[in-house]
Amino acid sequence: MPTFLLCTSSSPVPPTPSHHPLYKKSTSRNPQETISLKAVCSPGVHSITSANDTIIGPTSCINDRRNVLNQDKLTLSLLHEYTRAGRMREARALFNAMPDKTLVSWTILMSGYTLHGHAIEAMSLFRQMLRLPSDDTLQPDPFVFSVVLRACASIGSVDLGREIHCSILKLCYMEDLFVANALVTMYASCGSVQYSARVFWGIHQPDLVSWSSMLSGYVKNGHYEEALRLFSEMAQAGVQFDAFVLSIVLKASANLGCTNFGIQIHSCMVKMGLDSCLFLENCLMEFYGRAGELGIMRQVFDKMLEKDLVSWNTIITCCTHNFYNEEALTLFRALIGEGSECDEFTLGSTLQAVASLKALNHGKEIHGYVIRAGFESDSHVNSALLDMYIKCIDHETSDYRSNMVPRKIFRSLQSMGAEFDEFIMASVLKSCAMQKDLETGKMIHACIMKLEIKLDAYVISSLIDMYAKCGILEASLRVFEGTKKWTTVPWSAIIAAHCWNGHFLEALRFFRKMQLDQVNANEFTYTSVLLACTALGSLRRGKEIHCHIIRNGYESNVSAVNSLVNLYSGLSKPQQALKLCSTIFEHEISWGSLIKALAEAKDYEIILKLFHRIQRSNGQLDHASACFVLNSCGSAFFLNAGIQAHTYITKKGLVSSPNMSNALIKMYSNCGNLAHAIDVFNQMTERKSASWTSMISANVHNGCPSSALELFMLMIRKGKNPNSNTFVSVLKACAQMGLVDEAFRLFVSMTEVYKIKPSAQHYCCMVEVLGQVGMLREAEHFIDSVIPFEPGAPIWKALLSSSRVYENMKVAKHAAERLVELEPTDIKTNILLQQVLLASGKWEDVARLRKRSLKTSSSWIEIRENVHEFVSGQIVTMEISNKLGEVARMMEELGYVADKKHWLHNVEDSRGKGTHHAELMALAYGLVSLPHGTPIRVFMNARMCGACHSSCKFISTFVRREVVIKDTCKFHHFKDGKCSCKDRW
Repeated sequence: MPTFLLCTSSSPVPPTPSHHPLYKKSTSRNPQETISLKAVCSPGVHSITSANDTIIGPTSCINDRRNVLNQDKLTLSLLHEYTRAGRMREARALFNAMPDKTLVSWTILMSGYTLHGHAIEAMSLFRQMLRLPSDDTLQPDPFVFSVVLRACASIGSVDLGREIHCSILKLCYMEDLFVANALVTMYASCGSVQYSARVFWGIHQPDLVSWSSMLSGYVKNGHYEEALRLFSEMAQAGVQFDAFVLSIVLKASANLGCTNFGIQIHSCMVKMGLDSCLFLENCLMEFYGRAGELGIMRQVFDKMLEKDLVSWNTIITCCTHNFYNEEALTLFRALIGEGSECDEFTLGSTLQAVASLKALNHGKEIHGYVIRAGFESDSHVNSALLDMYIKCIDHETSDYRSNMVPRKIFRSLQSMGAEFDEFIMASVLKSCAMQKDLETGKMIHACIMKLEIKLDAYVISSLIDMYAKCGILEASLRVFEGTKKWTTVPWSAIIAAHCWNGHFLEALRFFRKMQLDQVNANEFTYTSVLLACTALGSLRRGKEIHCHIIRNGYESNVSAVNSLVNLYSGLSKPQQALKLCSTIFEHEISWGSLIKALAEAKDYEIILKLFHRIQRSNGQLDHASACFVLNSCGSAFFLNAGIQAHTYITKKGLVSSPNMSNALIKMYSNCGNLAHAIDVFNQMTERKSASWTSMISANVHNGCPSSALELFMLMIRKGKNPNSNTFVSVLKACAQMGLVDEAFRLFVSMTEVYKIKPSAQHYCCMVEVLGQVGMLREAEHFIDSVIPFEPGAPIWKALLSSSRVYENMKVAKHAAERLVELEPTDIKTNILLQQVLLASGKWEDVARLRKRSLKTSSSWIEIRENVHEFVSGQIVTMEISNKLGEVARMMEELGYVADKKHWLHNVEDSRGKGTHHAELMALAYGLVSLPHGTPIRVFMNARMCGACHSSCKFISTFVRREVVIKDTCKFHHFKDGKCSCKDRW
């Protein structure tokens, strides 16, 4: 993000106090000092005006003295012009040649040194002046002290500043407002905000410069709340503030996240007529960008009457930092399209957007622009280019030539004789680390040593990182041990190196050593240490690090909080992770690990609530997290939430991925909306085998087996190879249609043609195929003779289900005995056994099984994004009870006769008929709550009973809407008195 250079409390050449000799008439003993201030100190004034003084003396001396005076005035004027132009060598040479050096000449040269970043030379010159023989004419005055204080501020020397402060107190200059303001600035620039505030509150009548200096000091040192308090006091004192003050307050508001306060400042700008001030508009855009208010930021940008490069850089950078990377690229194109020139900051932000999008082709286009615009020798741009190529290249799928681009850039710079600095070397080392290119990494290391490039902390950390990612941890340790001064960055790098190589305990030991050496940790240190705690499964150590983070003031740091979220999520503490999300801006939270942890815990409702929260905060999800959200919608059967997720994914440009399209197909399939799944499949530009498999499975899952087989044949004609899951789906389709021969043909081709070894699922499907057509003996033979392993519960369930349909109690008994051995307490097994026993009229056995059931069946329905759950046998509201009675009467009037073999005898009559089952309660609530004609979708945690199945078939004849019920076996689409399962489930 481009930073705006905040003004200091004084101008580059400060205004001279009224008592300075340059403002006085010629009362000094040296008449050569009678020179106008504007002639020597005012920037932009080239003419030298006379002091207009009358010099009294002998007539014979007047001309000589005038000649001398004119010569000295010209010398001082030339000295000032040299310093103003930054030609300090010529200025110093002219100064040294002056026979009589006055206080004015000393001051001009010191001010020039300070102005052009040579503060040490200014201080040296000041000491040289003080060492001269005592002379009243060279005694420092407030103007000189202000220059020297600015030099102290530039070099950050608070000790020198205090010495100057003592001299000022001795000379009683503290009452001078100009000196006091310079002291406020000096202490603030040196980090001593308390001393700065003490000086400020000691000023009798502070002016606007005093207030703005103190405000700027607070903000520069991170005391944002104090800055806003001071601004409030300033407003109450009636001080008229300017654009500079408002820019400081906007920066403080942005850092505190006080969006409302910043909006008030915006209103203040409009009232004061400063809303068209270019500098302030740029600051305002930066404020809104950092607050995540991209819409308002864009409005400010669009309304600007004039835009400079800072304006473009600000909006591009803010878009990049808020993950609006495509918008950033669009703005960059607009800037270039206007024929405007960009700078290294523009290119750096745009390349960062390209890197985030992994848009390698766009990156190559910008690389071409860099060459055409002559930025190819700029080290910062080259560093950004290297970083872009590193992040864009997918090393598993990209070709070798693309992987060689970072190295080519380095070698081309080498051939051009470009000057290498630590930025380029760090970027190339990062490239080597990403590619695990040890050979090139060693070459760069040797180049660094040969060229004697400064081994700053970041080059050292890049070397440590490169060797660690290349698997040479010993070399990383040698680099670390060879470092002269172990600062935070090398410590963080060596801790991360151990984590990368799986030495997590050693990483924690290095962290302890770092603490013993009293080196402060930063967010990168905490990120690595928390990763080690997560990998070791050590919640206790993780909580200790959490305490360290709070003590050291990192509890609101984005990286640290995200690492803590990863820790608690990874150690099955998602609720603790959720609490941490409130400590930082929601659009900065890394939601991925939290959503993954919640998905593993099957907290689907919390995931969906979290997703709505992410939408409101304009948060960003990656592909994996978005897939978890879709899976949650499908697993919880929340169709409305799934449609919202689909809209979000489309807006964020994530839907183009084949994996995302597959997840959408699966979600719609699980929610019983086959039409939407087909739409997603038809819109796919690239269909891989997994996509075909997902669509085939969706058709089978929703009772369209013939469509599934047609898709399978089309898939083969398109040259896509089926996988194991594909054959599971097509075999189930054959089972639903009773295609025994086709099923065996596919089963043989799976093993012989596609070399896929059959799994338990495939064998289970073949048992279903045989059982669905009543070939129960053949199914038993298949289990006993063909399956090469001990059959599991799913195979026996398939046989038991088929034997129930065909009322073959001998086979059913055999399958039931095996099932009870394998899963004696499984709820699905219990329900299936009850249905078999009901069909054979064994009421006492059914009652006994019901008592053994460990789980009450429940059903739920989604109404206007709210989930309503019903439990079998519960007391329902009067509204639902009336609707159930109305439906029952309608069924009787239309001639419905229930199949009594599904009734459970020896229990209350209504419950025995199934009218108090959870699925019918949910269905009744849907009829009451949903608009006429809207499909009703009910989901169950158990197998649907025969009584409810018969009832739903009949109900679908007069409610004039589709009824979809999903049980643990399959979807039942009831319409016009028929079910998609064809009464086989």
